[in-house]
Amino acid sequence: METYFIKAGYEHRTRNATLEETAGDYWTPYRLAISRHAQYAVYRRAATLIRAERLRTVIDVGCGVGHKLAEMIAPLPEVEGLVGVDQPSCVEVAGRLFPSLKLVTADFEQPADSGLEPADLVMSVDVIEHLLDPDLLLDFMKRHMHAESWALLSTPERDVRRGPDNMKSKKAEHVREWNRGEFAAYLDDRGFEVVEHVCLPAFRVGGSWRMMKDRWRLLRKGISHRYSQVAICRLKPGVSTV
Repeated sequence: METYFIKAGYEHRTRNATLEETAGDYWTPYRLAISRHAQYAVYRRAATLIRAERLRTVIDVGCGVGHKLAEMIAPLPEVEGLVGVDQPSCVEVAGRLFPSLKLVTADFEQPADSGLEPADLVMSVDVIEHLLDPDLLLDFMKRHMHAESWALLSTPERDVRRGPDNMKSKKAEHVREWNRGEFAAYLDDRGFEVVEHVCLPAFRVGGSWRMMKDRWRLLRKGISHRYSQVAICRLKPGVSTV
C-alpha cells in the first residue's frame, strides 16, 4: 500500500467521504457559516505572495464555495485572471454566492483536462487530505503550472492537531493527515521544491461565535489552533508540467 511518506502503521481511509455523491449534504448551513473563517490565514498568506511576486494569474484547486477566493484574492490589483475549480456541487453554490467568479468543475479523484492555461500561482487549500490518491491532485496542479509558477498547498498538521501518537484521523472526511516532516518529504519526492513551510491558524477566531467556541475547546485540551501547515513551492528543474 502506498503510504505517501506517512509513518508505518497509520490507518488510511478507503473512501472519500466528500465525493459528489455526498457533497450535496456536505455544504450544510453550519459549514456555509464557517467557510469565511476556516483557512483564513492561508488565503491571507496567498494574498501576500501574490503581492510580493506580482503574480497575475491564479487557479484555486478545490475552491469550495468561494468566500475567501472572492473576498481576499479577487480584489487584489495584481490579479488579472482568477479561476476556482471544484466538484459540481461546490461550483453550483459558489456560482450562486459569487456570480462574478470564473468557476470550472473537476473531480480530483479522476482529474481530466480542464482547458485552462497555466497560472502564476496554483493553490490548493485543505483538499489533499480528502483524496484517496493525492498524486492525482499534484499532477493536476503541475499541468496548470509553468516553469516560473508558484504552488501553495495547505493541509492539517497531524501532530499539532491530534498528537504525535495519532494513527488515524478522527475526521471522517479526511482520508489521511500528514505531519510537517512527512508532507515536506512527500512534496519533495513528487517534484516540488518547498521554499517556505509554516504552520498558521486553521481558522479566524474574530467575527464568529462558532470559531470562538472551537478555539476555547482547543485551549482546554492544550491544542494550538496553528495546525494548518502551508507549503509554498516551486517546481524542481526538469519536472514535467504536461
